[in-house]
Amino acid sequence: MDFINNLNYLNEEQKEYISAINERISRTFGKHLYEHTISTLSYCQKLAKIYIIDKSLTLGTENIAQSSNIYFKICVGAMLHDCGKIFNSGQLRKIVLKNISRLNALESDLEIDSILHGFAGAFIAEEEFDIKDDEILKSIKYHTVGYCDMSIADRIIYIADKIEEGRNYPEVSDLRELSLKNINLCLLEVYKNNIIYIIKSNKNIYSETFMIWNNICEFYGGLSNGSRR
Repeated sequence: MDFINNLNYLNEEQKEYISAINERISRTFGKHLYEHTISTLSYCQKLAKIYIIDKSLTLGTENIAQSSNIYFKICVGAMLHDCGKIFNSGQLRKIVLKNISRLNALESDLEIDSILHGFAGAFIAEEEFDIKDDEILKSIKYHTVGYCDMSIADRIIYIADKIEEGRNYPEVSDLRELSLKNINLCLLEVYKNNIIYIIKSNKNIYSETFMIWNNICEFYGGLSNGSRR
Protein backbone atom coordinates (compact mmCIF):
# COMPACT_ATOMS: atom_id res chain seq x y z
CA MET A 1 0.00 0.00 0.00
CA ASP A 2 3.01 2.32 0.30
CA PHE A 3 2.89 2.91 -3.46
CA ILE A 4 -0.43 4.75 -3.03
CA ASN A 5 1.13 7.27 -0.66
CA ASN A 6 3.78 7.85 -3.31
CA LEU A 7 1.21 8.78 -5.95
CA ASN A 8 2.25 12.40 -6.12
CA TYR A 9 -0.05 14.94 -7.78
CA LEU A 10 -3.17 13.11 -6.57
CA ASN A 11 -5.42 14.52 -3.86
CA GLU A 12 -6.59 12.43 -0.93
CA GLU A 13 -9.93 11.59 -2.56
CA GLN A 14 -8.16 10.32 -5.67
CA LYS A 15 -5.74 8.28 -3.56
CA GLU A 16 -8.67 6.71 -1.71
CA TYR A 17 -10.22 5.83 -5.09
CA ILE A 18 -7.01 4.13 -6.21
CA SER A 19 -6.77 2.39 -2.83
CA ALA A 20 -10.28 0.96 -3.24
CA ILE A 21 -9.37 -0.41 -6.67
CA ASN A 22 -6.15 -1.84 -5.26
CA GLU A 23 -8.04 -3.61 -2.48
CA ARG A 24 -10.23 -5.37 -5.01
CA ILE A 25 -7.58 -6.36 -7.54
CA SER A 26 -5.14 -7.52 -4.86
CA ARG A 27 -7.73 -10.14 -3.90
CA THR A 28 -8.74 -11.21 -7.42
CA PHE A 29 -5.50 -10.92 -9.45
CA GLY A 30 -2.90 -13.63 -9.20
CA LYS A 31 0.52 -12.72 -7.80
CA HIS A 32 2.22 -12.27 -11.19
CA LEU A 33 -0.63 -10.23 -12.67
CA TYR A 34 -0.88 -8.01 -9.60
CA GLU A 35 2.88 -7.35 -9.56
CA HIS A 36 2.78 -6.51 -13.29
CA THR A 37 -0.14 -4.13 -12.68
CA ILE A 38 1.64 -2.21 -9.91
CA SER A 39 4.87 -2.14 -11.91
CA THR A 40 2.98 -0.76 -14.92
CA LEU A 41 1.44 1.90 -12.68
CA SER A 42 4.89 2.82 -11.36
CA TYR A 43 6.31 3.22 -14.87
CA CYS A 44 3.27 5.23 -15.92
CA GLN A 45 4.01 7.59 -13.01
CA LYS A 46 7.57 8.02 -14.21
CA LEU A 47 6.53 8.85 -17.76
CA ALA A 48 3.58 11.03 -16.73
CA LYS A 49 5.83 13.17 -14.56
CA ILE A 50 8.16 13.83 -17.48
CA TYR A 51 5.66 14.32 -20.28
CA ILE A 52 2.60 15.71 -18.47
CA ILE A 53 3.33 17.15 -15.03
CA ASP A 54 6.74 18.73 -15.62
CA LYS A 55 5.57 20.29 -18.88
CA SER A 56 2.62 21.91 -17.13
CA LEU A 57 4.53 23.47 -14.22
CA THR A 58 5.43 26.62 -16.14
CA LEU A 59 2.01 27.06 -17.77
CA GLY A 60 -0.08 28.18 -14.79
CA THR A 61 -2.49 26.77 -12.24
CA GLU A 62 -5.19 25.85 -14.76
CA ASN A 63 -2.79 23.71 -16.77
CA ILE A 64 -1.44 22.02 -13.65
CA ALA A 65 -4.97 21.11 -12.54
CA GLN A 66 -5.76 19.71 -15.98
CA SER A 67 -2.51 17.73 -16.03
CA SER A 68 -3.23 16.33 -12.56
CA ASN A 69 -6.58 15.07 -13.83
CA ILE A 70 -4.91 13.35 -16.78
CA TYR A 71 -2.39 11.85 -14.36
CA PHE A 72 -5.23 10.47 -12.24
CA LYS A 73 -6.90 8.89 -15.28
CA ILE A 74 -3.60 7.29 -16.27
CA CYS A 75 -3.31 5.79 -12.78
CA VAL A 76 -6.83 4.33 -12.93
CA GLY A 77 -6.24 2.99 -16.45
CA ALA A 78 -2.95 1.40 -15.38
CA MET A 79 -4.57 -0.28 -12.37
CA LEU A 80 -7.33 -1.80 -14.52
CA HIS A 81 -5.63 -2.31 -17.88
CA ASP A 82 -5.41 -6.08 -17.32
CA CYS A 83 -8.64 -6.60 -15.37
CA GLY A 84 -9.80 -8.90 -18.17
CA LYS A 85 -6.92 -11.31 -17.62
CA ILE A 86 -8.62 -13.06 -14.69
CA PHE A 87 -11.03 -14.58 -17.24
CA ASN A 88 -10.23 -17.27 -19.80
CA SER A 89 -10.53 -16.75 -23.56
CA GLY A 90 -14.00 -18.29 -23.75
CA GLN A 91 -15.32 -16.01 -21.02
CA LEU A 92 -13.70 -12.96 -22.59
CA ARG A 93 -15.20 -13.79 -25.98
CA LYS A 94 -18.66 -14.03 -24.40
CA ILE A 95 -18.23 -10.62 -22.80
CA VAL A 96 -17.12 -9.11 -26.10
CA LEU A 97 -19.96 -10.73 -28.08
CA LYS A 98 -22.47 -9.50 -25.50
CA ASN A 99 -21.27 -5.95 -26.21
CA ILE A 100 -20.48 -6.40 -29.90
CA SER A 101 -22.67 -3.49 -30.99
CA ARG A 102 -20.42 -1.15 -29.01
CA LEU A 103 -17.17 -2.65 -30.20
CA ASN A 104 -15.43 -1.32 -33.28
CA ALA A 105 -13.59 -4.47 -34.31
CA LEU A 106 -13.72 -7.03 -37.09
CA GLU A 107 -15.00 -10.53 -36.41
CA SER A 108 -11.53 -11.88 -37.23
CA ASP A 109 -10.05 -9.78 -34.41
CA LEU A 110 -12.16 -11.66 -31.89
CA GLU A 111 -10.22 -14.82 -32.74
CA ILE A 112 -6.98 -13.29 -31.45
CA ASP A 113 -6.86 -14.41 -27.83
CA SER A 114 -4.05 -12.03 -26.83
CA ILE A 115 -6.11 -8.89 -27.49
CA LEU A 116 -9.45 -10.07 -26.09
CA HIS A 117 -8.62 -9.06 -22.52
CA GLY A 118 -8.23 -5.44 -23.60
CA PHE A 119 -11.52 -5.26 -25.49
CA ALA A 120 -13.41 -7.13 -22.79
CA GLY A 121 -11.53 -5.30 -20.04
CA ALA A 122 -13.14 -2.01 -20.96
CA PHE A 123 -16.60 -3.52 -20.44
CA ILE A 124 -15.49 -5.22 -17.22
CA ALA A 125 -14.10 -1.95 -15.87
CA GLU A 126 -17.36 -0.20 -16.71
CA GLU A 127 -19.65 -2.83 -15.23
CA GLU A 128 -17.63 -4.20 -12.31
CA PHE A 129 -15.69 -1.10 -11.26
CA ASP A 130 -18.26 1.52 -12.31
CA ILE A 131 -15.78 3.34 -14.56
CA LYS A 132 -17.76 5.78 -16.71
CA ASP A 133 -14.95 7.96 -18.02
CA ASP A 134 -14.55 7.32 -21.77
CA GLU A 135 -10.84 8.19 -21.76
CA ILE A 136 -10.06 5.62 -19.06
CA LEU A 137 -12.14 2.96 -20.79
CA LYS A 138 -10.41 3.71 -24.10
CA SER A 139 -6.98 3.32 -22.52
CA ILE A 140 -7.97 -0.13 -21.23
CA LYS A 141 -9.56 -1.21 -24.50
CA TYR A 142 -6.56 -0.32 -26.67
CA HIS A 143 -3.61 -0.95 -24.34
CA THR A 144 -2.53 -4.03 -26.33
CA VAL A 145 -3.16 -2.84 -29.91
CA GLY A 146 -3.09 0.96 -29.85
CA TYR A 147 -4.97 3.18 -32.27
CA CYS A 148 -4.28 6.04 -34.69
CA ASP A 149 -3.41 9.40 -33.12
CA MET A 150 -3.08 8.01 -29.60
CA SER A 151 -3.41 10.52 -26.78
CA ILE A 152 -0.39 11.15 -24.57
CA ALA A 153 -2.13 9.26 -21.75
CA ASP A 154 -2.71 6.21 -23.93
CA ARG A 155 0.84 6.33 -25.30
CA ILE A 156 2.11 6.25 -21.73
CA ILE A 157 -0.06 3.28 -20.71
CA TYR A 158 0.69 1.39 -23.92
CA ILE A 159 4.45 1.83 -23.48
CA ALA A 160 4.55 1.26 -19.70
CA ASP A 161 2.69 -2.03 -20.09
CA LYS A 162 5.36 -3.27 -22.48
CA ILE A 163 8.51 -2.04 -20.70
CA GLU A 164 7.70 -1.93 -16.97
CA GLU A 165 10.52 -3.08 -14.71
CA GLY A 166 9.22 -6.64 -14.48
CA ARG A 167 9.59 -7.19 -18.22
CA ASN A 168 12.70 -9.02 -19.38
CA TYR A 169 13.56 -9.32 -23.08
CA PRO A 170 16.64 -8.27 -25.09
CA GLU A 171 15.45 -4.82 -26.22
CA VAL A 172 13.72 -3.69 -23.04
CA SER A 173 16.62 -1.79 -21.45
CA ASP A 174 17.13 0.33 -24.58
CA LEU A 175 13.40 0.96 -24.81
CA ARG A 176 13.28 2.12 -21.19
CA GLU A 177 16.16 4.50 -21.82
CA LEU A 178 14.47 5.87 -24.94
CA SER A 179 11.14 6.27 -23.13
CA LEU A 180 12.69 8.81 -20.76
CA LYS A 181 14.08 10.85 -23.64
CA ASN A 182 11.46 10.76 -26.38
CA ILE A 183 8.04 9.22 -25.77
CA ASN A 184 7.08 9.33 -29.44
CA LEU A 185 10.12 7.57 -30.82
CA CYS A 186 9.74 5.05 -28.01
CA LEU A 187 6.15 4.41 -29.12
CA LEU A 188 7.44 3.71 -32.63
CA GLU A 189 10.11 1.31 -31.38
CA VAL A 190 7.80 -0.49 -28.93
CA TYR A 191 5.13 -0.90 -31.61
CA LYS A 192 7.73 -2.13 -34.08
CA ASN A 193 9.06 -4.61 -31.53
CA ASN A 194 5.54 -5.89 -30.91
CA ILE A 195 4.86 -6.41 -34.63
CA ILE A 196 8.13 -8.32 -35.05
CA TYR A 197 7.31 -10.51 -32.04
CA ILE A 198 3.86 -11.36 -33.44
CA ILE A 199 5.26 -12.23 -36.87
CA LYS A 200 8.08 -14.35 -35.43
CA SER A 201 5.52 -16.17 -33.28
CA ASN A 202 3.36 -16.97 -36.34
CA LYS A 203 0.36 -15.33 -34.70
CA ASN A 204 -2.57 -13.47 -36.23
CA ILE A 205 -2.24 -9.70 -36.49
CA TYR A 206 -4.92 -7.23 -35.37
CA SER A 207 -6.72 -5.89 -38.44
CA GLU A 208 -5.75 -2.23 -37.89
CA THR A 209 -2.11 -2.85 -36.94
CA PHE A 210 -0.57 -1.65 -40.18
CA MET A 211 -2.80 1.42 -40.38
CA ILE A 212 -1.72 2.30 -36.82
CA TRP A 213 1.91 1.59 -37.69
CA ASN A 214 1.72 3.88 -40.73
CA ASN A 215 0.14 6.58 -38.56
CA ILE A 216 2.94 6.29 -35.99
CA CYS A 217 5.56 6.44 -38.73
CA GLU A 218 3.96 9.51 -40.28
CA PHE A 219 4.28 11.54 -37.10
CA TYR A 220 7.16 9.92 -35.19
CA GLY A 221 9.17 8.12 -37.86
CA GLY A 222 12.32 10.20 -37.63
CA LEU A 223 14.36 12.31 -35.25
CA SER A 224 13.03 15.52 -36.82
CA ASN A 225 9.45 14.37 -36.13
CA GLY A 226 10.07 12.94 -32.69
CA SER A 227 8.61 15.92 -30.82
CA ARG A 228 6.00 16.96 -33.32
CA ARG A 229 3.16 16.39 -30.86
